[in-house]
Amino acid sequence: MRFYITTLFSLLLAAPVAAWAAVDRTAVVSLLEREWGELQSVVAGVLGAWALLIQGMPSGEELSIIARTGLPLLLLWPLRSLSRWLAAWLTGYLRGLHNQLVSGDIKHKGLRALTRFVTSITPLVPWLLFLWVALLVPVFPSAEAGPGGALPLLYVVYVVYVLVNLSLEWFLLSACQGAGTYLNGETTELLERRSHSVTSLLLLPWVVITLSEYLLQSTAVSHLIGALVWLFSWLMLSYLLHFYREPLVTNLKRLTPERFDPIIEPLAAGRITVFLLPLLIPLNLVLFFRAFMEQLLGEFAWYQRLSARWFRMRNQLQEDAEESDVAECTDENYLRWFESYGEGDYPIINTGLSDVFQRYYSAWNADRGDDNVLLMTGEPGIGKKSAVKRFCKEVGAADQSVRIAMLDIPARTLDANTLFSLVGEQIGVDLTDGPAALANANETLEPTLLVLNNAEHLFLADVGALDAWQALLSLTNARAGNLFWMIVMNNQSWAYLCNVFGRDYQMRNVVRVKRWTQAEIRSLILSRNQQSGYRLRYDDVLMDTRAPANNSLRNAEQRYFSLLWDASRGVPVTALRLWQESVTTRRNEVTVRVPRIPSGSRIEKSGSNQSFILAAIVIHGTLNTAEIMRVTNLSENVVRFSLKATLEDEIVEKGEDGRYRITALWYHTVVSILNRMNMLHE
Repeated sequence: MRFYITTLFSLLLAAPVAAWAAVDRTAVVSLLEREWGELQSVVAGVLGAWALLIQGMPSGEELSIIARTGLPLLLLWPLRSLSRWLAAWLTGYLRGLHNQLVSGDIKHKGLRALTRFVTSITPLVPWLLFLWVALLVPVFPSAEAGPGGALPLLYVVYVVYVLVNLSLEWFLLSACQGAGTYLNGETTELLERRSHSVTSLLLLPWVVITLSEYLLQSTAVSHLIGALVWLFSWLMLSYLLHFYREPLVTNLKRLTPERFDPIIEPLAAGRITVFLLPLLIPLNLVLFFRAFMEQLLGEFAWYQRLSARWFRMRNQLQEDAEESDVAECTDENYLRWFESYGEGDYPIINTGLSDVFQRYYSAWNADRGDDNVLLMTGEPGIGKKSAVKRFCKEVGAADQSVRIAMLDIPARTLDANTLFSLVGEQIGVDLTDGPAALANANETLEPTLLVLNNAEHLFLADVGALDAWQALLSLTNARAGNLFWMIVMNNQSWAYLCNVFGRDYQMRNVVRVKRWTQAEIRSLILSRNQQSGYRLRYDDVLMDTRAPANNSLRNAEQRYFSLLWDASRGVPVTALRLWQESVTTRRNEVTVRVPRIPSGSRIEKSGSNQSFILAAIVIHGTLNTAEIMRVTNLSENVVRFSLKATLEDEIVEKGEDGRYRITALWYHTVVSILNRMNMLHE
């Protein structure tokens, strides 16, 4: 490496030496003599202006003479003090405004990201504003104004000096934090002092180059001074960066692939390589910009999905290669904490559903009017029933005057009279006469909150198998203000019924339960893991080995839950099942691997009969063999053969009641394939 660096410097020096050998010495001497004369004329102009100022200025030329003396440059000191005061006041105002926005519970994701950005640049904003104003001030020609005309330019130099000082402090602090270098109060103060010292040494040369460029009008002397100033600035910057070369090189390794390490590592040592350290600034800025964009976009669902799928795509080959080497060993006592959502003494994750239910319930309870029906629809496992149960407990605890009744509709209740009997038993009314009996009994009916779970059991996708659902619609349309209906249904079943009866002619109030956010899925998993008492450890595939240890662990956790949220589509039961599949235990430690999504290639290759059977199960939630034969019009042997294949592949599972349902792991894969085949209604 030393040989390459020596060769590089030899090549860099060879060109200037060869160019100097070819220069005409006589022409250079005459050029310098001419520009020396220009410099003398500038000095003579300043001295002449001072002579006129002392002896007496001609009328009408006072401002021009004062400007040529350079006295206006003394205004830099009051401008400096005023700028520092205004900057401090404006910075405090911006921080106060930011605190008000944050304390106002911002819900818009883009606005939250914008406030974070404003916070990061708050100290720079006043000086950027001053720089913009200073650049708008016109600059008079040096022939008319003399040194005093450089006042706006020198103020710009001072503002740039402050901006460079603040930027250097921010850059070095970010570099140390990104590399995992701990900075206490003493080391932070030392960093700020070093940055201030270097920029202070650069201020005078910058003033010199600005004055020479303004007064000498881009002569060879001004260019020579400029080259010397820039060389001095490069050397001073290299001197400052050599104190923090290890964090800079560590950050550069994070940005580049591992195969470039032999080229990068020599930059962390050696004397000659110190002069190359300023070249690392733009590369480190790229790393900071990437980290900032990840934080800026990290709350948006589309970016979370994109980053998760991109990571899965990059690591797919490695996962396939290591899959056979993974030994499954998971403690059953640990897995029981992740069996099902909403049962037992598990932590409750508030997703806001209770507030939505309360809004409709309170509106009904205020006047006991006809707007007394609420339908909840969502994907299986998204937490509809659990949320309704918790809401009913809250209502029961808060209002003893309202009776709460809950009915789990038996599988395939297809007869209207059977439904009338079930509902009548719950509310204590004989509904043999149907809706009329309910309307007549309203006056004597005790205020009741009636929950109907599994409403998808009230129909089959077949001619003559919709009577029970139509009977329910007739009951909900009856004028019974003392009864508040809460109906829970699978989203695919609701989509089918909307296509049959029309979306606007069934239920007025429909709540579509939204998928959980990544933060809610993360809280669900981590809260249960904390109760289990096991310590988490993330697989090496998830860890960023080139990042500091604390950042690597945090990034691995963020990366895993992005993958889990994307794979589960925000459904908590699916997330719990994927967690069970992606962890192994050893003593009191849990190792977390990349969650694996089942491949749908087997379904796509299995033929149309299996697709029709799976579509029927998805639409109805659960079906037995006879019901599948009825809605698909397939023969018994075809149905049983397909069910056997899907059971072996664990695509469907058979409950104790003999009914088939799609497993949580396969549900979204099956739905995606069927949607591509246009076999579903949502």
